[in-house]
Amino acid sequence: MITRRLKKNKRIGFIKVGWLLYMFASIFTIIWLRTAVFNLEYKVWQLQKDKDTVMRERKLTSAERVSLSAMKRMEEVAIKDFGMGPPKRENVFFVKKIQGPRPYEASTKSASELASSQ
Repeated sequence: MITRRLKKNKRIGFIKVGWLLYMFASIFTIIWLRTAVFNLEYKVWQLQKDKDTVMRERKLTSAERVSLSAMKRMEEVAIKDFGMGPPKRENVFFVKKIQGPRPYEASTKSASELASSQ
């Protein structure tokens, strides 16, 4: 009888320990799954951000390509239809920039006094 009771107590103890291990494993699995989902959501957010950046750059590049092709087309039309070309070195003139109009300066000094003061 004592041996039966000991076997029964061992069996109950084993079942309790097994049940506790099962609960800990379940909780650990749930926490691990939630962490994995959170990491995946973060990666998806980062990829979406990268996608938006690439799309913005793509639009800018496309617009730049269109503007460059339009300039090239205008250059071709100017060369073919109007006979234009790059300027010759003799035809290039450098112009000094002059300052715009200034207010008139009046003085009571004579012209010789102004010349000597400068």
